[in-house]
Amino acid sequence: MATSSPSQNEWLVILPDKPGAVERRLAVRGEHLKVANERAANGLINFGGVMLHEHIKEGETPTFKGSIMLFSVETKEEIWEMIKSDKYVENDVWDLEKVEIIPFKTALRRAL
Repeated sequence: MATSSPSQNEWLVILPDKPGAVERRLAVRGEHLKVANERAANGLINFGGVMLHEHIKEGETPTFKGSIMLFSVETKEEIWEMIKSDKYVENDVWDLEKVEIIPFKTALRRAL
């Protein structure tokens, strides 16, 4: 897959977790993040993170709701290809029937 160029489309992708997926998510999190970081380095993902039911409190297990990412690619098909090859799909974390892929255009962004 080619790296992103400034003319690529942006897509906001919401990937809800299946119920009871916390342990499955944590088991492959490192592998998922390795690939996500590679895709970010290639300009395919602009940001990504976990959605929570509540903010994480020290000493408590996070209550994950799913993932959110901003992709920069030409088509939805490219996104589906990346989603379906993700460790979170392989380990039955994301609920693919509830995934939302929304055309998006960044108006404001600041560096972290």
